[in-house]
Amino acid sequence: MLLLLAAAAHASKSGSIPGDVYLAATGALVCWVVVYLVYKVVMTGRKDFGMPVKRRLLCKHLRVDHDQSAEVPIWWTDLQVQRAVRAHWRHTLRLPFGTASEARPQL
Repeated sequence: MLLLLAAAAHASKSGSIPGDVYLAATGALVCWVVVYLVYKVVMTGRKDFGMPVKRRLLCKHLRVDHDQSAEVPIWWTDLQVQRAVRAHWRHTLRLPFGTASEARPQL
């Protein structure tokens, strides 16, 4: 990291940034994304949120399938998932029996 900062400082004096700095910055970013995704996959084991929860890459919000399973974005933390599932159960239990299967909360 210090080497990257030193190269950037040297480049700012000369006026142009060499390609090695861009390559190092891109490599650091790619490594961070890979480490983050591996961490999310390893740390998102079978946790009890009140229903089975699957993490999806192309998902924007909580999706519940007939109160049996849920899908959430992969970038949500466990606390966000827990709060969203809890809000879903609260909303579902407050509805009358005839409309519980029709309504879906907007989280």
